[in-house]
This record gives sequence, C-alpha cells and structure tokens, in this order.
Amino acid sequence: MRAPTIRGRRLTLGMSLVELMVAVGISSSLIAGAVVSYAEYRRVYSVSEVLARVQEQARFAMGSIEPDIELAGFYGFSNTPDSVRWIRGVAPGTVLANAPRLRQRPLPPMVGAPVPAPDLDASAHACGTNFAVDVSIPVQGSNNGFLLGLDADASCDPYGTGAVASSDTLTLRRAATTASPPEAGRLQIYASRFSSRTAQLLFADGVAPGPINDDNRVHDFVVRAYYIARDSVDRRGLPALRVKALSRNGGVPAFIDNEVMPGVEDLQVQFGIDSGDYDNDGAVDANADANSDGIPESDGRATRYVNPDFPGLDRLQVVSVRIWLRVRGDQLEPGFVDDRTYRYADVEYTPTGADRAFRRVLLTRTIALRNARIL
Repeated sequence: MRAPTIRGRRLTLGMSLVELMVAVGISSSLIAGAVVSYAEYRRVYSVSEVLARVQEQARFAMGSIEPDIELAGFYGFSNTPDSVRWIRGVAPGTVLANAPRLRQRPLPPMVGAPVPAPDLDASAHACGTNFAVDVSIPVQGSNNGFLLGLDADASCDPYGTGAVASSDTLTLRRAATTASPPEAGRLQIYASRFSSRTAQLLFADGVAPGPINDDNRVHDFVVRAYYIARDSVDRRGLPALRVKALSRNGGVPAFIDNEVMPGVEDLQVQFGIDSGDYDNDGAVDANADANSDGIPESDGRATRYVNPDFPGLDRLQVVSVRIWLRVRGDQLEPGFVDDRTYRYADVEYTPTGADRAFRRVLLTRTIALRNARIL
C-alpha cells in the first residue's frame, strides 16, 4: 500500500509489526548473549580470584617456614652443637650442662630418662623435657601426628579442638640472625667469633657471659614447631597452619602458640639425610665421620629422604627438608567438584563429601640447610 501524502509529501507511518518483532528478537539475542558472557566472565573471575587467594596463602605459609629451615643449626658464629654450653652468671659463668646433657633423649653411655636443664624454668619444658634446648637436633618432626617432645604437658596441647591427626609437625632450632641485647627471661646464645668451635653459651638470666662487640654477640635462641590445627582463629572447622614459638612470657622462657595461615589443611615433611654410606656397604664411610661420633659430616649430600619417624634419625645428619603444604579455599564453591587424588610424601588423599566443593593447591619445595656440617 502506498503511503498517503499531504500536498504532495509522503508521510512516514513508522515500523511495521514484522519489522518491530525482528528488531526485538535481535535486541533480545544481543542482550541474552551479553548476560551469558557477563555471567561466564564473573564465574571465571571468581574462580581465578579463589585460586589466586589459595596460591597466595600457600606461598605465604611456605615463605614463613623456609627461612627457619635454611637457618636451622645456625648458632651465631658456629654450626657445631657440640660447642654449646648452658650457663648461668657472669664471665666465665657457671657451666650447668653441655650439649649431650641438653638432649631430649639420653644417648649411650648415658642411660635413663632425660634430665631437665638446670635452672631452666618449667615453662620452657612444656613441650617436652629439654625440647627448647636440644641444640644437637636442629631439625625435628613427627609423622602423621602431633608429637613434639616425648613428655609434653597440657600447656603444649594444640590449639582449639586439636591437631589434624594425619598431618606432620616440623620443629626447627637456631639462633636469630640479628644481635639482641641481653634480656632476663629470654633464652639467648652468646656467640664468640674466635671460640666458635669451643664455646657458644646458652643463658636465660639476662647476664651476658662476656663482652659484647663485633666479635662477641648475643642472639635470641629461636625454636619454632609448626603443625596443623583443626580450627583457625576466626572460624572453627577451618584448618590452619600454626606455630609454637619460644618466646618470653611472664618473665620466663615459654612457648607461645600463634596462627600462621588459615586454610592450610596438611603439612608433610621428609628429611634428606647424609648417611655417609657413599660406597653402599651399609656402614658410614671412614672418611665421612670426622669426629668418630657416628654422625656423617662430609659433603652434605642427601643420599635419601625419610619420614620424621625414621629409626635412628637423631643419629643422622639432616641436610635438607622436603616439605608439602596442601591449602584449600575458605568457602564452598557451588557446582565445583574436586575429584583429584593427591599423592605426596606418604599421603594419598581424595576429597569426600562436602570437602569436594573446595578449591585446593598443593605446594612442595626442597630446601637445603645452609648450616649442615661438612668437611
């Protein structure tokens, strides 16, 4: 039909119904596509954000532990625990115990139960007799269970509803890298550059056993035991990496329990040991034991990796630590199913039930001890 005219001009009647329906259909398709694209973008962004946060948590947790592993066995100017003495009083000080007497377990020819370090407050023994001062074992752990010292009391219990039963613990002992002023009630080590192989002195009375200068310094003694608790500070049921750290509390050395990172649901460790058996005859090579104490002190090579409950580990030198952290998101993700099986250390873990709806990352690292004793 021709459009009507007025005085010779054609009038515009607008769109026909068919044209309008076509336009509406096209617009609806564009809008629907935009909505779908936006929803998919939001989903991808949300997933990326969750993964980034979980990865960041894992890196932070690993970064907190790594320096302690690298520096384990650092005792000021020495990495030789045999030189450490427990003392009291001014120079030259009264020697109360040497390194063998500071051990958690007596070694032959010593027999019987360990003897607590004299004059060391009971609070420092809370995680086990001499747990705080066993300089002979700079790296220690327990396999699939919360076990720090052999005779820990209730004040060393894990946080909240307890520790994750299938997780390891990792304890590291060393001196702080920076010097500190003497402070009564804090466990410290007096390190001497020119007597580094004969006397590094542990004390807690705030009385430096000698001059303090560039060659004679006081360092805080660091003991940190990492474990996985079933609860985080802000949320019960969300596991967390925690640490029991030797500090000063109420004027005496004591262990303080702090959270490192929530969301860490498993910690596993294996120790790289230098067996000294380089000819594979089942015995420590003669040239690998410098002081004939049965502990290899050669080139620091890890000949094998073992779990923390490996028999006789306290008579072997740990030269590296292999560590795994399994970290999960803090929120369930509807529609996501984690059906992977995680195999690492001596663990085989497949999420079940509600745990399948969490995003996870598994971070592993092998870290060499800088202060392993070598010839």
